[in-house]
Amino acid sequence: MTKKSTLSVAFGWLSAGLLLAFITAFVTTLNTDMMKLVFGSLGGYSYFIFIALELGLAIFFQVRITKMSPTTAKILYLLYCALTGLTLAGIFVVYTISSIIYVFLATSICFGAFALIGKYSKVDLSSWGIYLFFALIAIIILELINIFVMNHTLNMILCIAGVLLFCAYTAYDVKKALDKSFMVDVENKGVYCAFQLFLDFINLFIDLLRLFGKTRD
Repeated sequence: MTKKSTLSVAFGWLSAGLLLAFITAFVTTLNTDMMKLVFGSLGGYSYFIFIALELGLAIFFQVRITKMSPTTAKILYLLYCALTGLTLAGIFVVYTISSIIYVFLATSICFGAFALIGKYSKVDLSSWGIYLFFALIAIIILELINIFVMNHTLNMILCIAGVLLFCAYTAYDVKKALDKSFMVDVENKGVYCAFQLFLDFINLFIDLLRLFGKTRD
């Protein structure tokens, strides 16, 4: 798969995945039974079960991608996007539609800018991976701690750090998609790169929404 075709396939599947995720989220909010299933079942723990399923599927997808058939990879990718949509449904309840749209546009601009940096920059970003990963782990640990501490200032700092991190991840993942030595001769490379970029976009969107989203009265 050539550089151009890899990136084209990745962004094609990224667009399809984002469309599926946001349509799923919006449609879920219109169905009381679905909202109860995702957020109100099992004493309120159903949401965490869906998060666990989402995480488990993400890990399985990344571990098994080189051994999957192209059809299986595409189905699992779309399933992951749909699961993400289910867990994102709450944003339509918490935030106004207008602020969600504005933040989505802002996310698209940030994402696009750093994707262009990743594509055209002459800087070698291959060494960034390990540092970005440890930064991600640190943010996750601090966010788990803040669930119990509930410190507003720490939450703001973590959101800003998350925005910077996923902007950097976007550039890194685009550059990785263009790397001929990455996943050589693997037919699923385009879908795998789309999956990585989907994670970058969604997490960037969530952090920007937490920072700038307008909550409903």
